[in-house]
Amino acid sequence: MAGSVEKKRLFGYDALKALAAFFVVLYHVGMVDLGYRDGQYYFPTLVQVIWLLCACGVPLFFMVNGALTVHRGYDLKKTAIKVGRLVLAGVFWGLMVIGLKTFVRHEPFSLSLLVGNIDYYWFLFTLAALYVINYILSLLPHWCRWVVVAVLLIYPFITNLAWDIVTLRDPGTHLHSWRTGFFTLYGLVYLYAGDFLRQRHACKWLLLLCVILGLGLLALEATAFANRYHHDFETGNYAFPTIGALLLTIALFLWLRDCDLPQFPGLKRCITFLGNNVLGIYIFHLMLMIVVGAFLPAGMGKVHPFVAVLVALAYMIVSAGISELIRRSPAGFLLKL
Repeated sequence: MAGSVEKKRLFGYDALKALAAFFVVLYHVGMVDLGYRDGQYYFPTLVQVIWLLCACGVPLFFMVNGALTVHRGYDLKKTAIKVGRLVLAGVFWGLMVIGLKTFVRHEPFSLSLLVGNIDYYWFLFTLAALYVINYILSLLPHWCRWVVVAVLLIYPFITNLAWDIVTLRDPGTHLHSWRTGFFTLYGLVYLYAGDFLRQRHACKWLLLLCVILGLGLLALEATAFANRYHHDFETGNYAFPTIGALLLTIALFLWLRDCDLPQFPGLKRCITFLGNNVLGIYIFHLMLMIVVGAFLPAGMGKVHPFVAVLVALAYMIVSAGISELIRRSPAGFLLKL
């Protein structure tokens, strides 16, 4: 029985990883009208509210990593290997992006191009930093971990919410919003949340409430941000360190962690394939976008949201195929977490 539960849960993690990758790719595709009009007070449209789900992309990635790794208690050697592999992959694929931009876009190689793109895959470096911090905290009393999490919940999560409230009251406020907070180390909250929640459960109505509340808070975030800075709210990086994204990510994690699709074996195999190649999807969809973008007409307009979803799925499938081929080659170690 325990083996059956573990097998089901592993598929749930593949489903979560595939969903996280889809949100990331959909966010990068863009191409949809989120309803912002210059000179008008902005209220989120239905499309914007739906697109706010993209705020769960990278957080889900960190949360699943936390659920799969933190409890294993990696020693110094294993931690160093994982960190080294992530840093090497981040630098290598970043250099590939630089080479692609010089070849496809004909951008001249320069120091600014190198510095501006060497961290193109910033989440790999962030995950490496999280593993280092987790190892250090594992040497300290257990309560130290929760002190760090509490500090990060205060800043940037709660401070971002406070900024939203102040800005809604006074859109002309001179207060600025520092979204990432501690160089994206807000990811530590998601990493430890994944470990904390990996064997916990919640009733469906509570998870639904978290989804509604999370989307509501993110809609509030989008309203405050768009009217303060006079442009679309970025449903990715800006939204990651927010209470709304945290609630949404927790709800989706608990909802899908134990899912199974025995009546749809074909769909299950497809999701497992995408989940197994999630790192490749993250890496190669951006490269594909550089190549495809070179052939698109300048100033291309917006498309129907359904078209954007189909484009995102196409990028995912092609990227996963490229990833699978490379994983079977000697360079496959560059696509392992």
